[in-house]
Amino acid sequence: MPTQTFCDKKNAGDLMPPSLCGLTALLLLLLAAPPSVCGQAARWPDEYQVGQFLCHADFPLMPYRPLLDSMPTLERDLIQALALRPSREPIYVFLFHTKQTYQSYLRQYFPDAPSRQALFIKDRGLGMIFAHVGDAFELDLRHECTHALLNAILPVTPLWLDEGLAEYFEVAAEERAGGNPHGKYVKFSAYLGQIPGLEELEQLRDVSQMTRTRYRHAWAWVHFLLHGPPEAREELRRFLADLQALTPPGLLSRRLRQRLPDLDARFAEHCRKWKL
Repeated sequence: MPTQTFCDKKNAGDLMPPSLCGLTALLLLLLAAPPSVCGQAARWPDEYQVGQFLCHADFPLMPYRPLLDSMPTLERDLIQALALRPSREPIYVFLFHTKQTYQSYLRQYFPDAPSRQALFIKDRGLGMIFAHVGDAFELDLRHECTHALLNAILPVTPLWLDEGLAEYFEVAAEERAGGNPHGKYVKFSAYLGQIPGLEELEQLRDVSQMTRTRYRHAWAWVHFLLHGPPEAREELRRFLADLQALTPPGLLSRRLRQRLPDLDARFAEHCRKWKL
């Protein structure tokens, strides 16, 4: 049984699979369909491609085109922030109008997937995003697209960093530096002298270990790495460059402490100065 990778966003009626003719490998994965399906040219009610994102939905996508059209900009922002080489690997996006249909679809085709409001799944070389319309639809989609982009670009990403970056990029671009809801909690904790341990985050190996507090801590360290001292941002980029080059990078915490011996103090200072 091939290994499946699940990346989740914390806390399906009858639906035709993607066209076998156009997405043969994907259909073989999602649905053990008979060969006759190809002749029927089955399609989803609406399909749309933007950049490397191939979107399939059980509802009209026109009202959501602005959101979908922003996904290449998200990729550009991520590439520029992390100084990574882009990937043209296709990313398949499956969108559902109701939570019930979304859950039913995942139960049928991915029974081992965790129960979450949105998911990124990598299986047999295919990167797939699953989400449903709801109050957090835009956040969910940007969060999972960040997972998908990182997975396409890097051979592996530490869990805490993968989730922290997804938390960072899930909000609108103008809110990344100062509008994320995590900020007020981390700032308050910093005033109390409570510094989330980076080494503790590095020990996490499974997404089930990511509590709400750990999501917040992972986001806080990512914010520090991107908006804090230039040495921190430079070391993050070097760390990721090593990953992309298949060079063993070591622990990011050790690399940061070599560049910034007063790392915890600099982190606390960064948090206390946030303008929320």
